[in-house]
Amino acid sequence: MFRMDFLSIVALGLTQGITEWIPVSSKTQDTFVYLTLLNGSGSLVVPILLYLHLGTLLAAIIYFSGEIKAILLAIAKRPASLRAYSEGKPAFIITSLIFTGIVGVPLLLLEKKVLPSLTGPLLFAVMAAGLLLTGFLLLKQRGRMERKESDANWLDGVLTGILQGFSVLPGVSRAGTSTTGLIWRGFDAESSFRLSFLLSIPTVMLAEMVFYVGGLMSFPLYDGLLLAASSFVFGYLTLDSLLRVVKKVNMAYVAFALGILMLAAALLGAG
Repeated sequence: MFRMDFLSIVALGLTQGITEWIPVSSKTQDTFVYLTLLNGSGSLVVPILLYLHLGTLLAAIIYFSGEIKAILLAIAKRPASLRAYSEGKPAFIITSLIFTGIVGVPLLLLEKKVLPSLTGPLLFAVMAAGLLLTGFLLLKQRGRMERKESDANWLDGVLTGILQGFSVLPGVSRAGTSTTGLIWRGFDAESSFRLSFLLSIPTVMLAEMVFYVGGLMSFPLYDGLLLAASSFVFGYLTLDSLLRVVKKVNMAYVAFALGILMLAAALLGAG
């Protein structure tokens, strides 16, 4: 039976634990590390990504537990009317998920059919294109940037959800697309990233776990739980610090640099 060595589990957990919180597409970085540095098998990428995301999902839930509880209580106390859900974080999150699904589900179904047929160099080229697109979106993050996360409403969720839907594509960052939408809507950097990561919790649960959960069956449970534990530990330890870093550093150039690295890997692999 296939078993992962401890150093590979730590390396992947560290990669996911860091890149999940910055707009450079964690699934792309995980895939790159696993296939190139660890000489992994392409058939195991999906279950490995699932377990890694389970860990950082739990880290985000614990980190934002106070805000999650407040949102759930706000939903429970509101009357059963459409008007009651047109403002606040609940409206923003629900609307974002709807429009993410409208854009993302067809792309996700297409991705599941096309990606398995891509060779290593071509896959890296696709991921490079996604990272370069992410860098372009991050460079275009301009606006008044005066609004706070408490100002969020359903209209903000429309643009954020549409852009986030494209993050199912290889190399396109979920955090990059969602924060771009929020900054275009006038939110300041801190509020944009906090709303983005709050939104990541239901997005990951619905998109990755629902559509790819069958992939868990093709991977040893013990190794999968170790991967999840590794990404949880590193993710929880780095989340707060990285949230501060991304507010000060222009991550567009990081995305461009990683995109060029992926492109070089594609060219070397094809050569």
